[in-house]
Amino acid sequence: MDENTKSISLDELLPVDAAVSVTVTPDGLTAEMTATAPERDGQPLSEEMVMAALAQKGIVYGVDYAAINHAVQSGTYSIPVKIAGGTPAIHGDAAVINQMIRTDTNLRPKELADGSVDFKDLGIVHSVRAGQLLCTKTPPTTGTPGTNVYGHPIPARPGKDVPLPAGKGTTVSPDKLQLLAACDGQADMVNRKIQVLNTFTVRGDVCNATGNINFVGNVVVEGSVLTGFTVQATGNVTINGSVESAQILSDGNITLKGGINGSGKGMVKAGGYLKTKYIQSGTVHAAGDVESSYILHSTVRCGGGVTLLGKGTIIGGHVSAMKHITAAMAGSRNTYVPTTLEVGTDPNALNRSREIQKELEANKRDSMSLLRLINLLGELKKANRLTPDKQESLQRAINSYQMLAQTALELEDELQNIQATLASVGHGTVNISGTAYPGVRIVIGSDVFHIESKYDHCVFARNEEGIQMGPLR
Repeated sequence: MDENTKSISLDELLPVDAAVSVTVTPDGLTAEMTATAPERDGQPLSEEMVMAALAQKGIVYGVDYAAINHAVQSGTYSIPVKIAGGTPAIHGDAAVINQMIRTDTNLRPKELADGSVDFKDLGIVHSVRAGQLLCTKTPPTTGTPGTNVYGHPIPARPGKDVPLPAGKGTTVSPDKLQLLAACDGQADMVNRKIQVLNTFTVRGDVCNATGNINFVGNVVVEGSVLTGFTVQATGNVTINGSVESAQILSDGNITLKGGINGSGKGMVKAGGYLKTKYIQSGTVHAAGDVESSYILHSTVRCGGGVTLLGKGTIIGGHVSAMKHITAAMAGSRNTYVPTTLEVGTDPNALNRSREIQKELEANKRDSMSLLRLINLLGELKKANRLTPDKQESLQRAINSYQMLAQTALELEDELQNIQATLASVGHGTVNISGTAYPGVRIVIGSDVFHIESKYDHCVFARNEEGIQMGPLR
């Protein structure tokens, strides 16, 4: 044999069958096979070869028999083919807080329906009512476990729980999925918690920077309330400064450490008492008492008593109280200034009597219009020219006219009762510790007393003979 001629072994002459190798991804979710081609008439790739390779790897889940069959039929060699796939775990979703109210501090003027903008409504107050829903929680989910190609479970990671942002003045529902307001007040976000406080504080003046204030609770204004603005509260209102030509409306008590400069346009209305340093050219309504140092050219009505502190003076305007008016001086020392002091009259009843009179006037106008329509349609009916739709209009007009007539009777009865009450009350007193000057008019119930010369240290009261003046004790 030539020394350059290679020897050929028997193995090199024998046929070589196709072979299958299987690899699995580290997460155990994908198995791939790679087949090597047969040689010298060896056995081609078969499903049995693939299944034996899978069994050797311990792969029992998610086997793709269709992919195996296709690889065998097409003779796919040297190319990785996915032949098994696991089911990945679906991890749980975290809890989600769904906020139902505004707590942002970005002040924006309110856009009105006609496209204009109300620059006095900036949305500074986020008022809520007791029991109102503040936010809800969608609870976390546990997720769904998966399975790898070895048939082993893949645990699911549960979603992260998030507690409700419960702060002061809130309450959590029994199922822990709702946060509710525990009281009326201002909803705010503080340190990532929603709190509801029953007092809203304005750190300065109520002005263009704040807009109007409308709050279901107490309001404290550290500055003043400037002209044209409104403060409205269901609780008490405390203002450390003064009130210009503005509106202060409170269902509770009002305390003004400054005073009222109404300029003939301002309105202060309290559901309780009013305490203020002074009232000048303003309008005041209080269900309770009114305390002030002086009242100048103003309209004051209260359901309690009006007390002028110290050397308090009432000059000009109309002051009425249910119980008493107590002042050091009434009227002007130097000039004749018409000043009305009225006691023994319920201001609410008086206001209601005025409202009824307006309602009766409107009722009369509406009734006359309906009567004209009824007469017109009645003429058509007599002439047999009344169409079915006109017949319906006639009946509606008759029904409305009858309802207005009934309402008018009820209003007139209510008005008579109020007027009788107003005429019969008159038990209050006007107490002047200093001097009452000419120009002052005392009204008690239905009686009137005009002061034509000054009176000192006197009290005005009413008896069977009318209003009598006596010494103040």
